[in-house]
Amino acid sequence: MNKNRKKYFFIAAGIIVSVFWATSLIHTVNASSQSGEKGKDTKIKFSGKKKVSFTNDILPLFVKSRKVGKQESFPCIKCHFTSLTIESSGVPENAMTEFNMGSYKDIIAGADAGTEPIVDTDDPDKSLLLQRLKGEGDDLEDTDGRMPYAGPFFTKKEIAKIRKWIEEGAEDDTPSPDFNRDVLPLLTESVNGSVPCKQCHYNNNDATSKERSPSQACMDLSRWEGVISGADGTEHEALIDLENPSDSLIIKRLRGQSTEEDAEKDHRMPFGGPYFTEYEIQKIERWIANGAKGPNGEDPSEADTSDAGECPEGEGSGSGSGSGSGSGSGESTPTPTPTPTPSPTPVVSPVGVVE
Repeated sequence: MNKNRKKYFFIAAGIIVSVFWATSLIHTVNASSQSGEKGKDTKIKFSGKKKVSFTNDILPLFVKSRKVGKQESFPCIKCHFTSLTIESSGVPENAMTEFNMGSYKDIIAGADAGTEPIVDTDDPDKSLLLQRLKGEGDDLEDTDGRMPYAGPFFTKKEIAKIRKWIEEGAEDDTPSPDFNRDVLPLLTESVNGSVPCKQCHYNNNDATSKERSPSQACMDLSRWEGVISGADGTEHEALIDLENPSDSLIIKRLRGQSTEEDAEKDHRMPFGGPYFTEYEIQKIERWIANGAKGPNGEDPSEADTSDAGECPEGEGSGSGSGSGSGSGSGESTPTPTPTPTPSPTPVVSPVGVVE
């Protein structure tokens, strides 16, 4: 009997000790948690020790789409692209709030054609840019609400990074336009799913295969010398206009603007789309405005255009159509026509349509 009593006594004691230990542990965890909450800063701060770079850390947030699960946002520059800082004329689309988020100068210029600053270095939290990204502000109900429109929205960490950049003075570290970095990839790679420009516009001297037709408009867009050389082979029809960059033939072709050529042969490039966004076109335009320098800073006058090649008869109307309007035998050489890709469906927003 005594043995059983002792047995039950130890069991009961063990249970009591276990309960007491568990209760103490819970109280300790709760106390630590509450202490942490009291000392926690309500503002999310970017913990990076290095100074925030506009070019490497900030600009990419505005020019690339955001994807969370199956939901994907439009890049900020899809709707905000009108530049106030370069002499651009005749842009066919109208950007939301007359604002461009594709360059430092345009972001600092602000919205509503530069009349409403969106960055406040004296009081970062009053920056309209941060308020729109966080869904705050007194006039939020009078606007389209939190941005990007319809989401997915910026994470707290990304917003904190932008805030830190503003706190540090919102400085600019944008490098000068560079042909190899900013322009060549747009001409030699697919842009937004389009056929690469160089697939139809290449050096005729490289067209050794019988199956490959001469370059469209006898124009080489695969290298700097070719761009400077221009269209129509040795005729050198200029693609760039250093005095008026927006009047450059290459810029007008990319925007789908009419030129002095036959209107029937004018069409927007890349042929059949999808087309370049204004952000991408303005990268080329800024490069021209900066002197259209070569890969190593060469001046256009230094470009070796002797390899342009002769334009075969029936080729190179200068319109970029390769329609075979030249003189000669009367028979035009067949030219490759890339399979047209359907243009993107316009996106309807509360204030208009964005192409």
